[in-house]
Amino acid sequence: MNKKIWTNIIVLVVIALVLLGGFLFNKARQSSVPDESRIVAPVPEQKSQKEMDLPKKEGEVSEFPSKVVIPEDKKMVILAKVNGKIITSEAFDQELANLSAQYREIFEHDKEELLNQLITREILLQEAERQGLENEKEVQEKIEKDKERRKEILIQELIQGITEEVEVSPQEIRKLYQELKSEIPGKSFQEVKAQLKVYLLQQRRKEKLEAWIEELKSKAKITRNEEWLKAQRMAKMKNPLDEALKKGKPVLADFGRGVCIPCKQMKPVLEELAAEYKEKTSILIIEIDEHPALTRRHNIRLIPTQIFFDAQGKEIYRHEGFMSKKAIKEKLKDIGVK
Repeated sequence: MNKKIWTNIIVLVVIALVLLGGFLFNKARQSSVPDESRIVAPVPEQKSQKEMDLPKKEGEVSEFPSKVVIPEDKKMVILAKVNGKIITSEAFDQELANLSAQYREIFEHDKEELLNQLITREILLQEAERQGLENEKEVQEKIEKDKERRKEILIQELIQGITEEVEVSPQEIRKLYQELKSEIPGKSFQEVKAQLKVYLLQQRRKEKLEAWIEELKSKAKITRNEEWLKAQRMAKMKNPLDEALKKGKPVLADFGRGVCIPCKQMKPVLEELAAEYKEKTSILIIEIDEHPALTRRHNIRLIPTQIFFDAQGKEIYRHEGFMSKKAIKEKLKDIGVK
């Protein structure tokens, strides 16, 4: 496990909760749904500039014309269909408007990902309905008390049924402690046992849910408005990393936040290397707050994170935490930068 300081465990737990939470449901509603029951679609694969216009995934077909068509009677755009159920631009805009300011800012820069979340939610809702969860007495009572949250309640019940049996053994917790023991001096197993258990449970639930959702998606008939998606991808590509990848040279991208201590320590190192390798490679310092969509696309879990790309824009290596100048130069040499 590549973690340099004990506090990264806490950071990972928080990020896992975010991945399992907030994006699908309206934060403004103050939902009481447990964190593990608010699942989102798995983070998309990292893509280079040249990979943004990939063909449709297996099992997905396009039923949309080459141009966006606005139905005359509703004056809206159909963004996707999930087993025949449509997701319209009107519904999409409403979901975006209902998000808290923090999440709205993220998805304003990554509308394709929000559409992915809505597709996943629709799949989960359909599965909950197929299983007849709404006919269960306890579920009926919950819906009766809060009819506006019917969809969220059904999805919550569905996911709880999938994750409630997930457990971690004392041996697994002990193993994780042994892996981190040298990095948390002075902390006994009993002192950190509860935190480690929470982290492992969250990881197991996330893994099980993601695999289960992928299975549901593989069986669903999903169609997307490719013209709309293309427009979103074009807008999302306006960032320093994708611009650098266009140049056909190796790239080192450091994702961080200016206020974090290891990020501050990395900055002078990266600036020196950028000057030294000016004609041979691009070395970028990317503020995650300024580029939330890019950060999400490249699956950044900890900061700082350094990602090395070859001249074709393919990710070759990534490192989390502070990385010394010597280590960076060795890795640059490995990808052909001399």
